[in-house]
Amino acid sequence: MNVRLMFTMLASLPLALSGCVPNDFYVKQGVTFDRYERDSVGCATVATQAVPTNTQVSWAPYVGLYSVDTNSGLRGQNLEICMRDRGYQKVSIPYCTGDSLNAATEAAKLPQDRNKKMKISKDSCYVLGAAGGPSLYTP
Repeated sequence: MNVRLMFTMLASLPLALSGCVPNDFYVKQGVTFDRYERDSVGCATVATQAVPTNTQVSWAPYVGLYSVDTNSGLRGQNLEICMRDRGYQKVSIPYCTGDSLNAATEAAKLPQDRNKKMKISKDSCYVLGAAGGPSLYTP
């Protein structure tokens, strides 16, 4: 097999699998989508202001030029603390499968009701919405 083709296939594997694995979400029972969006954007802004991006560029054999943000871990911790302070908890939610996959995919196509309240249960799952971001679904 061509080495370049094999590298391309291996490099794209995480992207192909990213929609099929559990993902972490900040959830709070009964919060409206509008309130959730305000809280998550507010906390992301606070975290970014507290711990700005620190991009380091380097070079490695077989990889070439790459960059890494050395502050991303600390910024993520600040985001998590801010969301916890606002009453959210971080939970792992699986990707939808079976009947839930079809229903969740259809629900994700609908316009977001900003006043709809978040309801999370053991049956909750997620799909990738029209804009490419995750869309939570609870049957």
